[in-house]
Amino acid sequence: MTNFDMKRFGRVLKWSAVMTRKEMLTNAAAMFFAMFLPFIIQMTAGYRSPEAVVAAGINTAMQIDIFIYFIIVMIGGCRLFSNMNTKEQRITFRMLPATDLEKFAARALYVTVAWWVMAIAAFCLADVCRMLISLTVGIDVVGSAIPGFIGHVFGGGWDDAFTVNGSSESAALAAVAVTAAWLFFVHSLYALGGAFFRRRQFVLTSITVCILGFIGSILFVHFVDNFHADFQLSWITALAWTGTAVFAALGLLDWWLAYWIFRRMQAVNNKWVNL
Repeated sequence: MTNFDMKRFGRVLKWSAVMTRKEMLTNAAAMFFAMFLPFIIQMTAGYRSPEAVVAAGINTAMQIDIFIYFIIVMIGGCRLFSNMNTKEQRITFRMLPATDLEKFAARALYVTVAWWVMAIAAFCLADVCRMLISLTVGIDVVGSAIPGFIGHVFGGGWDDAFTVNGSSESAALAAVAVTAAWLFFVHSLYALGGAFFRRRQFVLTSITVCILGFIGSILFVHFVDNFHADFQLSWITALAWTGTAVFAALGLLDWWLAYWIFRRMQAVNNKWVNL
């Protein structure tokens, strides 16, 4: 059997989509309710309010949903091997006529591309429901929040958000890059936790991330305390690009470790870490 075959990989993807459809629907429903809650609060507060107040409320709800979206993106990695919780599931998945790389890639696509698309679709559905309910009860619709949401998620307006006190576009771009690399790294940590921990993946990985975040915060505060006012902006930009490279490398390492663990998973007794 060759290491990677596209036709065989396509069959694994189809099989994975069929076998996880219930899980996907459940997760998509949870995402929808999480995205819709800020709109419910906005509609309640904006009832019988002027259009400008309603528009401001919708923008605030959209900003909250953007934050929720990135939380969903980061924690989705812990579902990497949610299809291997029971002995029967593990045996079925491990015995598929495909290579380990093909099976791992199929699950990786689920917790990345599929998971992110589900979250975007959940927001779009939440916004459509918000507009329909607003029309029904007589609240100003103002407009759809979908274009603004998509624009922010895929980088629109990020340069303005990171450009402070007239700093250069290169510094803003470096800030965007290091933020994206940090998100990639945290997501990879959840993916590694989903492979490493046999039970309570989300809880144990979140605890690990909190501990690492606490240590990182101490180091960051130490750096700020020793920060000199004459520290040149070009040095800060270089430091941001260095951080981007470090976070990206650590993220790739986490994914490689998750694959290394997957190849050594025991289907019957499910032993790796007895937690």
